[in-house]
Amino acid sequence: MNTMGGGWTAIQKRVDGSVTFDRNWADYKNGFGSPEQNVWIGNDVIHKLTKDNPSSLYVSITLQNGTTLYEIYNRFSVSDEAGKYQLFLAGPVNGILGDSMLNTGDSMLDTGYPNNYDLSGMSFSTPDRDNDRWGGVNCAARSDRRGGWWFNICHLAFLNGQWSPASWSYPWYPTVQSGTLVKETTMMVRRH
Repeated sequence: MNTMGGGWTAIQKRVDGSVTFDRNWADYKNGFGSPEQNVWIGNDVIHKLTKDNPSSLYVSITLQNGTTLYEIYNRFSVSDEAGKYQLFLAGPVNGILGDSMLNTGDSMLDTGYPNNYDLSGMSFSTPDRDNDRWGGVNCAARSDRRGGWWFNICHLAFLNGQWSPASWSYPWYPTVQSGTLVKETTMMVRRH
């Protein structure tokens, strides 16, 4: 409650690999884990928290060396299940983690799609529900990604990746390129 003036609600937290985030649509819809350790609060709850009031998103990654990096997105909301939990994200953006969800451009992969890593407007995907923009490939089911997220083609930010460090690529590119660097992740929302 002391972060940036308090009033935040944690929607995601990971401190170790004791709870897998390689889950199906129903698990991400309803939520799983324990708030004290590893948790996804549930897409239905995230929608209810953000649907009627402008909200901000706070993302932090604590590195193995104890350094905590954060980024704040000024506008954040998620649609309901009928809308496939579509992500709405906008700036201004500030922090020391860097923006890997919104203004990522098209620098790593020339797919012919504009802004193929920007996550605003993306629907939520899980290994059993392919809602990303990469035709024929389910980003959430790939062996190097497995887990639910708002994938585009596919991601530069993915905090729900496999906790196994060798398998967790690009938790937050370019600042955190490997899961081997991650000690803890947190996502929190706060109404304006």
